[in-house]
Amino acid sequence: MEKTAKMADKVEFRVTFWGVRGSYPVAGKDTLVFGGNTTCLEVSVGERRIIIDAGTGIIKLGQKMLAEYFGKGGAKPLYATLLFTHLHHDHTQGLPFFAPLYLGESSLYLFGPRNFSGELSVTLERSMIPPNFPVDFYHSNSIKDISTIKENNLLILDTKNPVPKAVNRYFDGVTINDTSIVVRILNDHSHPVNGVLVYRIEHGGRSVVFATDVEGFQYGDSKLIQFAKDADLLIHDAQYSKEQYCALPTPKQGFGHSTPEMAIEIARKAGVKSLALTHHDPGSTDALLKKNQSKYRRRFRDLFYTREGMSVTVG
Repeated sequence: MEKTAKMADKVEFRVTFWGVRGSYPVAGKDTLVFGGNTTCLEVSVGERRIIIDAGTGIIKLGQKMLAEYFGKGGAKPLYATLLFTHLHHDHTQGLPFFAPLYLGESSLYLFGPRNFSGELSVTLERSMIPPNFPVDFYHSNSIKDISTIKENNLLILDTKNPVPKAVNRYFDGVTINDTSIVVRILNDHSHPVNGVLVYRIEHGGRSVVFATDVEGFQYGDSKLIQFAKDADLLIHDAQYSKEQYCALPTPKQGFGHSTPEMAIEIARKAGVKSLALTHHDPGSTDALLKKNQSKYRRRFRDLFYTREGMSVTVG
């Protein structure tokens, strides 16, 4: 049972896109504007940093984090919370190159689902054993606190405390106060094989929902619509065009990804303020994404396609 205390004083609530591509990273002159790195989102609330997914976009973020850390003298521990939506390769492939992983002064709190018949710690360890990578996951110097989470969990962070806490939202008597940062979890089963976790991050009456690798349903995904209700920003998968999704003889139905039309239906029914389309197909060029952005803004006014390096203030 949750209890809510008074509203928070306003601190900066910002999302930054470090990787916005799906399936695999791409490079070349046709992807310079929107970027070619795979999924990584940074959510900062005051001094707290939450990272969602570790696609190749996390590599540049890690370099930035180390530059900031040593620029401030490196006297205090470097804290970060890392959430995984799922453990497919395009959402983990940047982790071995994430610089804070190797810094002894780093305290990393990692949360994610059980995938591939293993707890999160087991799956992450497997991703870095030979021949996948020459350095063992547990031989990296950072302090790592790893937890498997489910839909019945809440993650509670605090603007005054860098250590997150996973609680059972039904039984743990959670009190949400004016410095709390709350991460709510939805288990979406539309992505093969084990589904994905969708995250909603809330602080001070503001909220952002990250729903990548989800596939729409006829009349919209009712659970996701309710989960995203009245969010300030919904970041939603839109990898395929309607033509790709339905194309014969190889339609993309059942691949666990959405079209812009699906994302817009969710955004409208949930009453969100802004809609960001992400997880761009590797074959989508800058020219195509710009064209689609103009097209779909006629259907949902406050809509944009995510770009690497883009930062957006929430609320």
